[in-house]
Amino acid sequence: MRKATSLVSAQNVGPLLAALMGLLVLLALGHEVAIWAIVLWLSATGLGLYGSWKQHPLWFSGRLRLVGGLLFLLLAFVLSGWGNWLAIASQSVLVLLAVKALEMRSQRDFYQVAALVLLGMGLAAWLRVDVLLGIYLLITLYLALLGLLWQPLADAASARGSVALQGRDFRYMLVFSLAFMVFLLPMTGLFFLLLPRTPTPLWAWAPPQGSARSGFSPDLAPDQISRLAEDPAVAFRAQITPRPENPEQLYWVGAILWHDQGTTWEPDPPAEKLSTRDVQSDNPDQLPAGPLTRQEIVISPGDSSYLFALSSPRRWQIPLAHHELWDGVMQLQKPPSLPLRYVVWSGASRVLSLRSGVHQAALQVPATTPSAIVTLAKSLAGHTPNQTIEHLMHWFRGPSFHYSLKAPAAYPHGQTMADFLLHSHTGFCEYYAGGLALLLRLDGVPARVVTGYHGGEYNPVGHYWLVRQSMAHAWVQAWIAGKGWVRLDATPAAAATGLNSNGNSGAFAADEVPAAQRVWDWLQWEWINTVIDLTPAKQRSLWTSAGLQFLHFFQSSQTSSQKILHSPRHWSGFSAQQPAWRVIVGIFALLGLVLLWVWYRRRQATRNTNAHDYWRHRAIEALHGLGLKDARPGQESVFCGTLPFDSTLRNQLLQHYSLQRYGPHPDADGDAKLQAIIVQMRHNSSTGCD
Repeated sequence: MRKATSLVSAQNVGPLLAALMGLLVLLALGHEVAIWAIVLWLSATGLGLYGSWKQHPLWFSGRLRLVGGLLFLLLAFVLSGWGNWLAIASQSVLVLLAVKALEMRSQRDFYQVAALVLLGMGLAAWLRVDVLLGIYLLITLYLALLGLLWQPLADAASARGSVALQGRDFRYMLVFSLAFMVFLLPMTGLFFLLLPRTPTPLWAWAPPQGSARSGFSPDLAPDQISRLAEDPAVAFRAQITPRPENPEQLYWVGAILWHDQGTTWEPDPPAEKLSTRDVQSDNPDQLPAGPLTRQEIVISPGDSSYLFALSSPRRWQIPLAHHELWDGVMQLQKPPSLPLRYVVWSGASRVLSLRSGVHQAALQVPATTPSAIVTLAKSLAGHTPNQTIEHLMHWFRGPSFHYSLKAPAAYPHGQTMADFLLHSHTGFCEYYAGGLALLLRLDGVPARVVTGYHGGEYNPVGHYWLVRQSMAHAWVQAWIAGKGWVRLDATPAAAATGLNSNGNSGAFAADEVPAAQRVWDWLQWEWINTVIDLTPAKQRSLWTSAGLQFLHFFQSSQTSSQKILHSPRHWSGFSAQQPAWRVIVGIFALLGLVLLWVWYRRRQATRNTNAHDYWRHRAIEALHGLGLKDARPGQESVFCGTLPFDSTLRNQLLQHYSLQRYGPHPDADGDAKLQAIIVQMRHNSSTGCD
């Protein structure tokens, strides 16, 4: 019974590792995998594990598995749709893994599973590039290595009917595979930095169909932003210099909307341009005077081509093809399929004059505007634009207005702008922004709607701001002579923080990334910075910087120690703060630790071997002192039989001698016992005991 149990345990390891690897592929592919493919794989894997545990014959014949696999592959092709190759490939990988789960019998089967799993991970790289994919891939490689080492031994033991493979053998494989992976990681990182990189990722040519996520849209339509209000997905991350004191002042401009169609707002900028505009230059010395706020932004891939920046951007650095709209909005030629890093500098809005065409576009109102709204606007108008703005903001912040993501009960199918302004006074930011802009225009104040994001969560671990999809927002910019475009936010959520029409605010509670998520989100940030964003230019810059540092280091080593200590220029570049040194020093430090551990283990083994040889030599010398001249193995039993001592004492001598000379762990205690028996023999030799 013990033999059968050991063999079952040995043969269960392969199917279990294959199931774990398949689960990692399933997690990596994520939403691209259809429900029916998940159910198929789970069912086949469960049957395969049960059959392996019970040593039951396969549930389906080889012909049935072949026919069933082909039918399910055809189903994957039909249900995914023509041209959706990533979806077809994802379902196909799970179908093939399900078939292999029913026939896991030998080393060849595990090799095929490992190949399918790596193919699945390659497909996942087309769908996602986050740090979680790297973790999945690392664990998969470890399990594959463990299985490739274990399965041949388990097959050999099964063929012999042996029980040689026990739990300690598998634990040894676990430790060995882990040590091998730890040793391999620094080398992998080094080759990652050395190998030439393509100008664009290989997967950029075929973004997955259906991968678009809910995100920013340039059109202002009912329920557009409300759909994002509960979406915690990351829109972008930004490092801001200098760091803002109040996150409520972070208004990230995406699109500027000019045309009011009554039910929606659209960009549709006027054909006539501004008479003057902010300078857009690659030379910082040519920028207008005044403090600038630098934003280094990493935007998540999605279905929007708009880029975001704090108000009044002056200068952009964008690595992809893009075009700039005349009102300062920046737009890519196509939505990014990978995280995109760009830099933008923003400053105070310049005083601009409006041409007549732009002025008229900023006063356009729908021809179908109800007369009741016109009357309402006139009742709130002031003698000057500033008074009008003050009256309107005071009215919107009155007790009758309420913020809600849901339509009022009286309007189960949604409300119009007239319903919001005249009756319900309940809605979300789209209604407040559109209503304020409409009333301003009716009172003769040029206005436009801005959509983007408001606020951010600060991560003190990585010193950056995280902006989520749930922070999508809409507000208004009104034109005031002598001030330019002034931000107005009538949404009650913004009014509660103390914001006034000029964007100033009082005390606030800092909004930070939850403590439990800071390290994980920082890992995502660093993964993008060091792995995904390693472009050919950065790779060349990295190694150029490393070469200069080595050159400075060797030059400084030729000078006197006193000069090195007192000359900071020799060490100014040799700093752990530089990306080149952080990567290279980290790799070599980890590699050094691995080599030190290997050296220590080998030294311990050598020391143990030398100690064992010493005690074995002591045992041979002990019998040599009793008269044994032939030290070849096997002579001691004959010799002990000829000694003129009691048989019990001879047996004890032979037993302790064998343990010291041939045992796995000869030591000082065993030597002491052997010497004690010899002393007793010599003491009793005068009595003639035999």
